[in-house]
Amino acid sequence: MAYDPIGNVARKIEVLPWKPWFAWRPVTIKGKRIWMKKVYRRKINTYVDHDDWARYEYGDIFDVLNEVKS
Repeated sequence: MAYDPIGNVARKIEVLPWKPWFAWRPVTIKGKRIWMKKVYRRKINTYVDHDDWARYEYGDIFDVLNEVKS
């Protein structure tokens, strides 16, 4: 395999489905800080080379329904 001078590495992003979650700490949904309420959360896993990390995205019922519709 040839040397790659710009360092391109294999990358995979995996988006998991929305799940109900109780916002026990403040989260931002559509520009508003919401907490102590039931919201929806999905995990986004990113795998790069031999490193991986997770981040979370928060939404309301309308975000969940929009994704089901499309």
